[in-house]
Parts: sequence; C-alpha cells; structure tokens
Amino acid sequence: MISIKPKTQKVFINTFKTTFIFIFLCATALAQQNTGTINGTVTTSDDHVGESVTISISELKKTTITDSNGNFTFNKVPTGTYQLQISMMGHQSSTKQAIVTTNEVTTVNFQLESSLKELNEVVVVSAAKKFAEKKSEYVARLPISNLENPQVYTVVPKELFQEQIAVDFRSTLNSAPGLSNVVQSVGSGGVGLSLRMRGFSGASAAGSIRNGMNTNWVTMSDPVNLESIEVIKGPSGTLFGSALTTYGGLINRVTKKPFETAKGEVSYTTGSWALSRTAIDYNTPINEEKTMLFRINAALDNQKTGQDYGKSKTFIIAPSFTLKANDKLTFDFDLEVYNGSRNSISIGMGSGTPTAKSFNDYNFDFKKSYATDELQSEAKNTNAYARATYLISDKWVSQTNFSNSFTDNKANYLFLLINTAANSNTTLQRRLYNINSTFKTSQLQQNFIGNLKTGSIKHRLLVGLDYTYISTNDNRWLINNYDVAAGNPALTINGNAAFINLEKYKSLIAAMPSPTVINNRDFRTTSAYVSNVVNFTDKFIAMASVRFDHYENKIANYNQNTVSPKMGLIYQVVKDKVSVFGNYMNGYTNVAPGATAENPQTEFKPEQANQLEGGVKVELLGGKLNGTLSYYDIEVKNKLRTDPNNSLFSVQDATQRSKGFEADLIANPFRGFHIILGYGYNESEYTKANPVIEGKRPYSTPANVANLWLSYKILDGKVKGLGFGFGGNIQSDSYLNDANTFTVNGYTVMDATVFYEKPKFRLGVKLNNIANKEYWSADYWANMMPTRQLVANLTFKF
Repeated sequence: MISIKPKTQKVFINTFKTTFIFIFLCATALAQQNTGTINGTVTTSDDHVGESVTISISELKKTTITDSNGNFTFNKVPTGTYQLQISMMGHQSSTKQAIVTTNEVTTVNFQLESSLKELNEVVVVSAAKKFAEKKSEYVARLPISNLENPQVYTVVPKELFQEQIAVDFRSTLNSAPGLSNVVQSVGSGGVGLSLRMRGFSGASAAGSIRNGMNTNWVTMSDPVNLESIEVIKGPSGTLFGSALTTYGGLINRVTKKPFETAKGEVSYTTGSWALSRTAIDYNTPINEEKTMLFRINAALDNQKTGQDYGKSKTFIIAPSFTLKANDKLTFDFDLEVYNGSRNSISIGMGSGTPTAKSFNDYNFDFKKSYATDELQSEAKNTNAYARATYLISDKWVSQTNFSNSFTDNKANYLFLLINTAANSNTTLQRRLYNINSTFKTSQLQQNFIGNLKTGSIKHRLLVGLDYTYISTNDNRWLINNYDVAAGNPALTINGNAAFINLEKYKSLIAAMPSPTVINNRDFRTTSAYVSNVVNFTDKFIAMASVRFDHYENKIANYNQNTVSPKMGLIYQVVKDKVSVFGNYMNGYTNVAPGATAENPQTEFKPEQANQLEGGVKVELLGGKLNGTLSYYDIEVKNKLRTDPNNSLFSVQDATQRSKGFEADLIANPFRGFHIILGYGYNESEYTKANPVIEGKRPYSTPANVANLWLSYKILDGKVKGLGFGFGGNIQSDSYLNDANTFTVNGYTVMDATVFYEKPKFRLGVKLNNIANKEYWSADYWANMMPTRQLVANLTFKF
C-alpha cells in the first residue's frame, strides 16, 4: 500500500479539480463552437400557415411545434446530417434532410399535403385563435362569415369547455355572453335547462336546437359530443320557426363530426361531492380510401350534490358516421343516446304575503335539500340526425336534413313552497309531482343553396321547405302537501325534514282514482322559406328573408298561417375587418282560440315579436381580436291578457318591450394570453297588460349580466404547456314574479384553473365558486346553486 501524505493528497485533489474544470470548459466551448441552428416554415397545400404542427429530429430525440405563423426553430444542434420529420395525425409523414454546420442557420421548409381546413380538423389549434372564430353554417344556413352577417351570434368552442373542465351542459353555457339565470328547469315531465336572453324566457331554447334541427325540449344533455355551442341572438323565427325558439334567441348545439384521421382521447374527472366522470372520444377512417369515417363519443358521470341529499347519474353514447358516396354525394349520420337520473328540487312562493323581500332574507341553509337520494327524475333520450349533401352543380347544393327525437320521462319533482300564515309564521310546503311523459319531435327539411351572379352582383341564395311534428303525452299525479298527507309535523325553513318514504309516496299516488292532470300535444307545421344575401359591392351587403308557416294543432283543433320576414344590411368600413350592421328580425308564437266578450270561440292572431338592431363587428390583428357591440329593441304584440271587465274572457291587446345593448370581446393581446369578455344591459317591461303587472319587469330578467375569462398558457421554455385561467359570471337582481314583489338577489361568482398540456396528455385542476358564494338562479322557480367545488381532470390523447 502506498501512503500519501495529507498535504500531498490535498495538492492532488486540487490539481484533479482544476484539470477536470479545464477539460469541461474546453469541451463545452468546443460543443458550442460545433453547433448550429435549424429553422423553417410549414405551409398547407392551399398556402396558409401550418400552425401547431409537430417537427422532430429522431437522431437527437428533439421535438418542437410550429407557432402561429407556421415557424419552427431548433437551437444548438450539433453539426452533422439529420432527418427532419413532420409528425401530424392525418398527414403522411414528410421527411427532409438538414445539414448542420458550425455557427450557421440551416433553413428547411415543408408544405403539407393537407389544406387549412383539414389541418384544423386534426391539429389542436391555439386556443386564442379558436376562441375568436365565429364560423357557423347554421346561423344563416348559408356560407357567409360573421362580418357578412347582420345578425349577432357567439360561438363557444369545445376548447373553452375543456379549459374550464365543464362536466355538464349548464357549465358550458356560463361562458356565453348575454345569458342569465341558467338553471335546471322542469316542465311537462322533463328536466332540462332554462335561461334568459334579451329579457325573454328560454326554457324551450336552451339547447333544444341541435345541428340546426329541432329536438325535444326540457331534456338534459351532456357536453361530451359538443364541437361548439352557438348562441344566436334575437327572434329567429324566419329561419328556425317558432316551435323551440324564443324571442330573445336560441342555443344551437353543434356536435362533433368524423374526420380523415385515426385519433382519440380518454379522460377522467374527479372532485368534490364524489364526482366521477369518464369520457372517450375516438375517430377513425373505416377504409383506406377514407370515404367511410366513424367517430364515437361517450361519457359516464356520477356525482352527488353539495347538499345532504341529492345525486345524479348520466350516461351518453354518441356515434357518428360519414359516407362519401362519390365526389358529389355525402351522407352524414349522427345518433345520441342519453340516460339520466337526478334530483329535481325547486323553490317558490306559496300562500300568504311573505314577510321577506328576497331569498337572502330567509337565510336558507344551502346544505339542506329537504329531499332524499331516491326521489329521482329519470329521462331516456334518443336523438337521431341524418343529412344528404349533393353537389348539383358548381353553383347549387342540395341539402336534405332529417331529425328524430324521442324522450321517455319518469319525473318526481319536489317543489318547496314558502307559505306565510296570518301570524307571520313561515313554513315550507313539500309538493310532490309524479309525471310520466313521452316527447316526440320529427323534422324533415330540404334546402337548396346557391351561389350566383347577376352581372357584378353576387347572390347567395337559400330556398327551403320544412315539416315539423311535435307530440307529448303526460299523466300528472300531485301530492300537494306530502308532510300533511304523511302525518308529519309542519316543516320550517332549515328545520328537520321528515324522511320522504318512497313506499308511502307511491301508496298516496295509488290511492288516487285518476291522474290530477292529463296533457297531450300534437303540433304539425309545414313551412317554406327563402333567404338572399346580396353583395352589391365587396363591402356593401344586404340580406332579405321570409318564411311562411302553416301550423296545425290537432288536439285543440285549429290551424294558423304566419308570415315571418327578416332583413339586414352590412357595410364593411374596412374590408374583412370592421363592419357596421342593422337588422329587422321577427319571431312569432301560435295562439289557440279562446273566449272573448264578443265571441266564445275567437280565432286569435299569432303573437308577434319584432326586433330592430344595429351595431358594429370587428375582426382585427389577424383574427386575434374579435368583438361585437349592438343595440336592440324588441316589441311583442298580440299578447293575450285577461279582460279587465270579465275575468272569464281574454283580449288580445297586451304588449311587451325589451331593449338594451350587448358587447362581447375576444382578444389575444400577446402569445399565450387571451381574454373573453361579455356584457349585456336590458330594460324589459310589460307596456300593456293586466293592472297588477303593467309597467313591471318580467320575472327572472336581470338588468345587468357579465362574464369574464382570462387565460395564459406558457408557450416556450422548460414549463411550456403550463397554463392558468381565471374568470366568472356577474348578474344583478331580478324578480321571482311579474308583480315584482319578491327579489332573486344578484351575485358574482369566480372560478380559477391551473392546467398542464402536452401533445399526448392534459392535466387540469379547477376551483369553482372560489369564495363559496351562496346564490340563487331562477326561472319561474328558484334553485340553490352549487357552492365551492374542486375538480381535477386527466386526459390522454392518442
């Protein structure tokens, strides 16, 4: 053994350190000197930028993604020869050679075989760009852009749902500007969503239109197969009819379509209240020619509420299929099967004069439901859709649409009525409604879409025929006061509620000789419509549309004819960037015959709503800033009211007015950061009505509504893909009744999210209702809304 003295050992170690550092620095310097840079640009086959395309160097296991301008860069690449490859689903791999020399920049450009449209179908486009787009084939039923359309609408894409981890349809609507009181609603034995748009009820317009066609109303749905939600503002009877629309507008659910790529994702979401949700989205071509395409979406969702009792269980499976029969003929098929079961609890005013002026005055305990888990409302919905698109010529397209919906409901509603006795004591009455019902809606529609010219004037023409059939059957069994019927003590607000015994409940129904109410509907509407968008110049555009409806009510044995016009003007102050617009739009509702002082069987006119609107639309900074500002004035005429001289008769002279302004803005001020902002102000009034409500504001119509969402995603560096989101909704006070004697308090609710996204996975965590705000939303009935909830999502992409 060789002995080394401590002093010699120290010298040896120091020498070793110095030598090692010197060699390391030399190697580093040499490595830095023997590197270069590779950059380039990716374009599509139609010469657009190829954004979000993956480029890889397999030899170095390096990967990057093109930016919003289609550019990519690899820094500090060792000298040598490499193969650069485009790795993009739906595109055959393209490889190009790059020779890297010291301190030099090597440029390699790619042109994809795919078009911009195809690229957007298979690549995750940057959220800011996607959020700002307002592309729709349904709003005008014609291929026109937002800046060419004199109507106001908003498109909320699935990318926003995903960022906000929206696990139900109500949550997806909170991102849309101008909507208020989005709440679970009951009616005719179904449980769906209700909302307010421009001062009007949207109980039949909160998603009852699907891919531009009618489905059943007051039936819930799931967002798993949604491509986007279109919020179409104003009375839209001219193109969508009157059956399932409202004077304030409508919600159109646009479902996901198959595309020419094998791609999919599976996700799991969990969180507070035992939330457990699994979802899948899988797409694939069936044959090598890619003329047969298949896609399937499905979700299983189980969760409790934040109350002592209450739960929901839903399942949806939604396959879709596209067949390209030949170069001219394409068939699209779409099926949605949804089964849901949930508690249906609503609160309203009962007998007596309340001592309180608002729900907040009663100090309800938001943890108490006064129900049981077993008191469920069940729904089985099937929505089928088919379209045949045929290219007649280079100027005309034929589009045949068919929609069929069937819903089987077994509802158990719990209504909590606030009763006030003469001695000012307040009690809660538990009213139970058992309703078994079926809904059926069928619609057949034929459209011819033309692109023509007369001289220098361009015409985009729509000619359509439509037949719609709607029927419902329901039997209603009412237990007006369960606690009295069951021999329970009177129930007080926040008091101990006796357990609702389902066997006792069923025995009370069985003891009834017949249903409390039997209700049937049979509506049949035959329509013809035409719409013409005329480009007098490349900046000055006019729209003229009209619809003729023949409506038959087979149960009430009457029919009506209605004409619904629509007109609009657009002038592009700056071509493809700034437009000023104005429109006249019409909506209508058929009114059944009734008794007047002059005639016991009077045929009334259809109720009419007429809107005048004007404003400005902007799309600036290459699509990074999109906004609309508009003022509207809607007047409703021919409304029925009780004859002031005899309560047994009606008079058709009531009117209603709703006016206000709306603004929405979507902006991407710098890379990775986007803003979504909406605000609406509304003045609504019964201008002529029964004395108790004349001059009053319609129920559940707040004057002010606003929504905000801010999001930032880091696009470069070591934490690339990390993002943050923050925003929420604001709503001012509204009334629970038309007499304006009881207030539903306004609220501000804020949410926040953190997410991390990579090409193969996405992880997100969100806190809903950060401040744990206890608040109410209301239709005719009010609902306690969810308190604070934490949710987390993990999505794998393949």
